[in-house]
Amino acid sequence: MSTKAAKLKNTEDARLNTFMAQTYLVMSLGFVITGLVATATSNNLELLLRISLNPWISFGLFIIQIAVVATLSAAVMRMSPAMAGLLFILYAALTGLTLSSIFLVYTEEQIASVFWITAGTFFLISIFTFLFKLKLGSFGAVIFMLLLGWTIAWTVSWLFPLSTFNWALTYIGIALFVGLTAYDTQRIREIGKKVDTHPARSGLVIIGALTLYLDFINLFLLMLRASRRRS
Repeated sequence: MSTKAAKLKNTEDARLNTFMAQTYLVMSLGFVITGLVATATSNNLELLLRISLNPWISFGLFIIQIAVVATLSAAVMRMSPAMAGLLFILYAALTGLTLSSIFLVYTEEQIASVFWITAGTFFLISIFTFLFKLKLGSFGAVIFMLLLGWTIAWTVSWLFPLSTFNWALTYIGIALFVGLTAYDTQRIREIGKKVDTHPARSGLVIIGALTLYLDFINLFLLMLRASRRRS
């Protein structure tokens, strides 16, 4: 490799690393906001019970969250970086309100331990996928079909609760979101390689952070549910 080619590659690697670092930084900011809001809400028993027991509030929060994700996914490339960032922060805060109900079911120690186990699993998968440059393009279609089937089965399981079936879906879900984390990391890495040619770089950082944030939250909730069976 010539000196010029080597310098070009080093420059491209540096830009990619910067993009990925920014993506994980924004994602981590979302976790901090979610954690602070969830903890603050759990310390306000009246608010916590209102969110957990009032179906209209729960449904309203769910609809707003869906609307924010849909807005970001559809229009993030046309938004200003400030607006995209504010919407991501809003989503993280709303998720904190929704997740506060887990404090009624699990102890703080259990939540904290599962969070760190999830964080370790998540970042090991992401780092392994990124460093070893795994190619998971064809894997994406398979995992999304499996995820669709799992989502349908999960919905049905709540309508017709079968204990063994529900637990099996929990562990299958963990495996699916582990695979999805690897796939999304690889996909975001590929986007990052072309980031300097894209007119909406900041939007790509936000949407990448949101994608990984959603993977982590789902993996965390499933692992938390699995921990309840072991306890």
